[in-house]
Amino acid sequence: MSLGRRRSAVVFLVVYIALAVALFSSTWIHPTTWSVGVVGDPQQIMWFLGWPPFALMHGQNPTFTNYIDYPSGVNLMWNTSVLLPGVVLGPLTELAGFVLSYNVLMTVGVALSAWTAYMLTRRYVSSQVAAGVGGALYGFSPLMTAHSLGHPQLTVAFLPPILLLLLDEIVRVQRRRPYVWGFLLGLTAAAQLLTGEELLAITALVGFFLVCLAAVLCRDQVRPRVRHAILGLATAAVTFAVLAAVPIGFQFFGPQHVTGAAHVSNTYVSDALSFFVPTRLMLLAPPSAVSLSNRFSGNAVEANSYVGLLLAVLLIFIAVRYWRRLEVRLAALVSALIAILSMGMTIHFAGKNTGIPVFVFALAFVLLLRSLAGWLMLFLTFVGWLAMSRFPVLSNILPARLMLLFYLLAGLLIALWLDEMKAWRPQMRWLGGLAAAASLALVLPALPYPSSPATVPAFFVAGAASRIPEGSVALVVPFSMSGDVRAMIWQEQAGMRFRMPEGYAFIPDIGPRGQRLSPPPSVTQTQVIVVAQGRAAPLTPQTRQQILSELKSWQVQTVIIGPMTNEQQEIDLFTSLFGQAPQPADGVYVWWGVGDLLSRP
Repeated sequence: MSLGRRRSAVVFLVVYIALAVALFSSTWIHPTTWSVGVVGDPQQIMWFLGWPPFALMHGQNPTFTNYIDYPSGVNLMWNTSVLLPGVVLGPLTELAGFVLSYNVLMTVGVALSAWTAYMLTRRYVSSQVAAGVGGALYGFSPLMTAHSLGHPQLTVAFLPPILLLLLDEIVRVQRRRPYVWGFLLGLTAAAQLLTGEELLAITALVGFFLVCLAAVLCRDQVRPRVRHAILGLATAAVTFAVLAAVPIGFQFFGPQHVTGAAHVSNTYVSDALSFFVPTRLMLLAPPSAVSLSNRFSGNAVEANSYVGLLLAVLLIFIAVRYWRRLEVRLAALVSALIAILSMGMTIHFAGKNTGIPVFVFALAFVLLLRSLAGWLMLFLTFVGWLAMSRFPVLSNILPARLMLLFYLLAGLLIALWLDEMKAWRPQMRWLGGLAAAASLALVLPALPYPSSPATVPAFFVAGAASRIPEGSVALVVPFSMSGDVRAMIWQEQAGMRFRMPEGYAFIPDIGPRGQRLSPPPSVTQTQVIVVAQGRAAPLTPQTRQQILSELKSWQVQTVIIGPMTNEQQEIDLFTSLFGQAPQPADGVYVWWGVGDLLSRP
């Protein structure tokens, strides 16, 4: 890379970081006490960020923990545990706290994603500004905006552009020995595995589509490149297998491994209208559009397929106008394929499942292309559609999330068009620039971006929690489960001093789905929740005995009740159970020596 290119790369990295900070400015006003996004998933990820450095420092397995959902524990490879970012950010987490560490992860993740997309796009265009715009469309796309609410395993997406760049080196460019690039591809894939496994599967699927289509579109260039490509890809496969053998083996054969699909199928999909109707997270979103997008299946975080009518028309125009260029044909066809597959198994329209197989859209490829490429696109659509509904691992991809790489390819198309505009007359350049600006303005995020307080009682902050026997089990109320992660955050703030029979994570379940996101059902959990909801009835002798038996089986030594709704009713519940009142301590109420209380006749 020339000195000029290096300087430009640094400049754009700084620009992207500045844009990311501006996007999350409502959080960066108080970055140690507020976090990017909503309440729930971000706090779960904060806990996941804190576990790997704690585990490594204490000689424990970073891919497994029984500090939540004690005693069975959690297989973290079946969760969005961001193991590699947790290790990298470990020193910052230790010095400045998990909230700041999380905010840095979210901000730098978006900026780095835009930057690596810029580096990939720069390979195909001569204009730095054109590549910069293309990178920004990927890094600050509606999908990144939506998932920044709480899914860093998707927004820390700087490795997929690198993976595709390395794949391009091995399959097309072939300037250096295949073993070097193959090793780097395998190493990068292993890093992505420990950052976000779903995103690795998505990138592998899209990479497969690109290679297959390129081989058909450039049949005359395949034979001289086959040997080099096979050597490079084989080296990548071997490298990945060696590096990923232990974590993948633990995921599928280790304790607490999960079977079945992690989410309800055909729900988190792109609605047929979602490509053109903005959500509440978009800057330009009239109330009528938001009312319609609120009816799409899934939720606001997964409604991430918005392209906008102007940008969609512009992308189609670019594809038709510059069809002669191989990059345009590849990007246009594969992005269309991604959009179709993101719709799931059957077509959803205005939030309603029509029951019509999404696969029918692929017939357009045969009608429009009328060539071998058209039949290949039909085949690839069917293969992708079948794989995501039947194959292990791939069936756990939420279809709407495929759109992440749609925006990467769309950014490439925009960059190629802006690069071509340099040869236009000045008046036409202004017109083209205006069209690009208007199209991209529709996908700008709304500000201020959501931000949430991370409130921790002083008991866990000031050191009073050190009275809890290290490594012992504590029951913390509010009970930590799907949708309420406060106890996990308090546990992390206390330096993981204690274990808990509760937590928000995927664990195996005997039910038909084979997994659950909350602890195994218990009388204690049920009673604590109904009390918190104000629906509790007087304790029966049987229920009382069941709760005491569960606390004893969990080896609970301490019970802590923190600030919550119906706090006094929870205190009354445990006072009745133990026959004595708790001790107030720095904003919480504590029963010490619960093991002794449970052993009394």
